Amino acid sequence: MRRISAVCFLVSVLSVFLYSCGDIDENEKIVTPKFHTESNEGLWVNESITHVPIVTFTAKNEIDVRVPLKPTKKPIHYIEAIALMDGNREIAVRKIPFSFDEPWAHFRLPDIEKGNYKVVAKCNLHDMWMAPVVIPSRSDKKR
Repeated sequence: MRRISAVCFLVSVLSVFLYSCGDIDENEKIVTPKFHTESNEGLWVNESITHVPIVTFTAKNEIDVRVPLKPTKKPIHYIEAIALMDGNREIAVRKIPFSFDEPWAHFRLPDIEKGNYKVVAKCNLHDMWMAPVVIPSRSDKKR
């Protein structure tokens, strides 16, 4: 009889927690992720040299992104993903499995004239690092 009572009590307690598990609070603010940059390393002082993505244009609307981090096994330290964003909207992501190669990605910019593009590298130890995509000016294109 005690077992049945204990099971009933446990089920009733769990049901209260599970009932409110999926509730959405309409007043809850969604926090924009914080990105570290070369000029704002946050608590990761001296890590920008190996974590800030480097952007190179390969065509008018295509970029190569590399992160100069040399992955290590002990401790495991590597770039998990590189993402292309327009403002706060994610456009494309390249997930990167652990490898000893330098992490890189290739992206196509949807609209070279209108976008506010940035690339973000996600490190497994040191959070997310951002670099803006600086689009060459029209005067540079004419030269």
